[in-house]
Amino acid sequence: MKWLLNLTKLGVITNYENDVSRRVVFSNVIFISLPAVYLVFGAIDYESYLKPIGKLRFDQFIVPIIIAVCFLGLWLNRLGRTTTSRIMFLVLWPLLLHQIPIRLLQTPSDYYLAFPFGIVFHSMLIQLMFSHRKEPLLFWFFLAYNLAGMIQSPAILMRFDIPEEIPTQLTANKYYLYDGILYWLLFNLVLFYILDIIDSYIKKTGDSKKLIEEQKEELNTINQNLEELVFHRTSELGEQNEKLRQYAFFNAHLLRGPFCRIQGLIQLQDLTDARSDEGMKIKAKLNESIEELDTRIREIQKLVATKEMGE
Repeated sequence: MKWLLNLTKLGVITNYENDVSRRVVFSNVIFISLPAVYLVFGAIDYESYLKPIGKLRFDQFIVPIIIAVCFLGLWLNRLGRTTTSRIMFLVLWPLLLHQIPIRLLQTPSDYYLAFPFGIVFHSMLIQLMFSHRKEPLLFWFFLAYNLAGMIQSPAILMRFDIPEEIPTQLTANKYYLYDGILYWLLFNLVLFYILDIIDSYIKKTGDSKKLIEEQKEELNTINQNLEELVFHRTSELGEQNEKLRQYAFFNAHLLRGPFCRIQGLIQLQDLTDARSDEGMKIKAKLNESIEELDTRIREIQKLVATKEMGE
């Protein structure tokens, strides 16, 4: 849905090509997804909340509190406090879901499995929320702190547990800790390389997009130059066509008339005595036609010279 997609863009100033912007989007997805999961969990465990207020324990309010923390993270992202929202969530999430229940409930037996898995999940959230390229200090600080928690998980669990209830057969086995570290490394290395591949792919896509935009601008410039060149050449062709039309007009009308008269007068002159009155008249007409032809030729030369000077 469109409104849900808009929620994932809260706090995103630049596009998805930026590492930090993608981490903000991931954090929004986490802030939206976790409340949905915890609401389903609360619905399944509804009997725990159907008790008088006086009998409810603090840990039973942790699910509503963590949901409120997610909504607060969305609100901070909306205000542009994206770093604050992510730090707040990564600090409060293990505190509310792990450390406080362990202290208050004196390490419930299921936490010997839930706690290591929770640490692994928390480390994956760290990778999703912080970029190792753009935010290396926060990224490696939280990840190192998380790994230290995994290494110390047996000691933390046993410290707050009742000695009689400690599953010594489980905690005494060295592979209990080794398996936790193994899964921590496995999930984090896989996620690290997946995110790195995604970042590299998006970066290449962004570079290709920029290259296409640059080439598009170059093509637009070339097209504009071509339009100007075509317009200039069209104007030149129009002028040349105008010259041809004027030349054809002179040739067909103004030059052709004197030329034909001269040709006819020469033929008459051959048939008439040059000393007679008719011969003198023909000679006068011939001179007149020659002068007219010369005038027309000068007009053509003047027209051509004017066009050349204008160019």
